[in-house]
Amino acid sequence: MMFVDRIDGIDAKEVKRVFKELITAYMNPAYGSMSKRDFDILLFMKLQDLKIIEKDPDLYDIVSNLKVTRAKARNLLYEAKMRNSSEEMLNKELRELLSTPIFFKENDKIAIEISNPLLSDHLRWKLKRLGYITDGSFSAELIKLSEEAYITIFEDMIPNESRKKITEALVKCGAREELGFKGILSSILKKLSGRIVGRAGDELVDGIFKYLDPLISGKLKEISSVYKDFFVEP
Repeated sequence: MMFVDRIDGIDAKEVKRVFKELITAYMNPAYGSMSKRDFDILLFMKLQDLKIIEKDPDLYDIVSNLKVTRAKARNLLYEAKMRNSSEEMLNKELRELLSTPIFFKENDKIAIEISNPLLSDHLRWKLKRLGYITDGSFSAELIKLSEEAYITIFEDMIPNESRKKITEALVKCGAREELGFKGILSSILKKLSGRIVGRAGDELVDGIFKYLDPLISGKLKEISSVYKDFFVEP
């Protein structure tokens, strides 16, 4: 369905509200004073408010429906996210993405797929601060990391006190205490990468998320349940 056709299914009161906000913003401080660039961004954001465009859309949807270049689509999404996202919101999104990494067989590479260009920059900034560089040469939406870099950013997203409790919970499930959090996470990743062979789609994502989300979110009860027999050697 084309973006414009989605208007038919929206409540008239909601359309009226968003249209009023659009006109009010356009006339501030005076009619015609807003630049075309700012108006394009404003209109894009209002289309998101109406859910005509998703908050985290696929770039191709924007390109094909708005008839713009991929660079223009990324810029619109970047500007919209920059105006609506706080660092806390970006960190929350990043935790979710770190819970669903993509494993590569070669060179122990791990990739993160990010459609939000602002979040991509946020991740790169965090990694640079931690002393790592990223590889986005294959695709702007696919960021490749070494296992060490992935483990470091994963650990950095967890507060120190929570990290200690998470490590203790994993040790109770059979993890080797002497490895520390990073070492235990490395062993988890190696085991997960072996388990996902042959899986695809939602089954693949769910299989990884089930184990990594409780760690990065500090869900101690889930950790005790999910990792109960995880470290038992077959």
